[in-house]
Amino acid sequence: MMGQRMKGSTDPGPRTQHPVLRTTKMPVYKAEAIVLRRHNLGEADRIVTLLTREQGKVGVVAKGARKPKSRFAGRLELFTHLRALLAVGRSLDVVSQVEVLDAFAPIRQDLTRLGYASLAAEVIDRATVERQAAPELFGLLRDALQLIRDDDPERAALWCLAQALAHSGYGPVLDRCVVCGRRRAGAMAFSFALGGMVCEADRSKDPQSVALSSGVVQSLAYLLRATPAMLRRLSMTPALRADLAGVLQHYVEYRLDVRLRTPAVIHRLGKVTTV
Repeated sequence: MMGQRMKGSTDPGPRTQHPVLRTTKMPVYKAEAIVLRRHNLGEADRIVTLLTREQGKVGVVAKGARKPKSRFAGRLELFTHLRALLAVGRSLDVVSQVEVLDAFAPIRQDLTRLGYASLAAEVIDRATVERQAAPELFGLLRDALQLIRDDDPERAALWCLAQALAHSGYGPVLDRCVVCGRRRAGAMAFSFALGGMVCEADRSKDPQSVALSSGVVQSLAYLLRATPAMLRRLSMTPALRADLAGVLQHYVEYRLDVRLRTPAVIHRLGKVTTV
């Protein structure tokens, strides 16, 4: 389990932690990574945010990546799972070589899958910090992208959110009252502030706690313990999915102290695709 995310932290950590290969030029290192974000730099370059297995989140520059005949063409697309050779730079590391392990191209060709993949990537991006290794979250994002591409994309994204909370140390307590420890029975509410269910006697500890249906509680509990192979056993009605998505979004935003942008995009995409 990774440590808690520090609000406002921008410290990239010590630059001496790389497993560096010494060369006559800049020191280089190898990294397995997934592309989280990217944006243009100047006329031909591109800045790419990678989630690496070994170093955590790393910002790199791909020089000449936007040129038509660039050696990086098609290799640094969103969500691409890759192996890279990176050279240590002064502020940003520099991409030297890229080998694509899984392009996840079908995700980018389908608006619905693209939306849910973007949600998974945004949450993992928010749950990680620069230069702090988080191999569990790297593996989670890789598995979630495979599920989003090959199976039910919405269910896979909800699973990713629940698992990201658990790996970040914020997994909610659902089987008992988070205050007194009384086993869940009868009417109970969910407290975003306290991190789990509260019984009627302790509900006053959080006046903003909300009532959840048994279906939402059971589905959330299943997502928290499910492996990728178990997900197909979880069947949810559209109404249950919507309620569960709202709870997870609110809880992620509260615990990570963020405002997620992707859910609104997914909502708009849903309106477009149903017209």
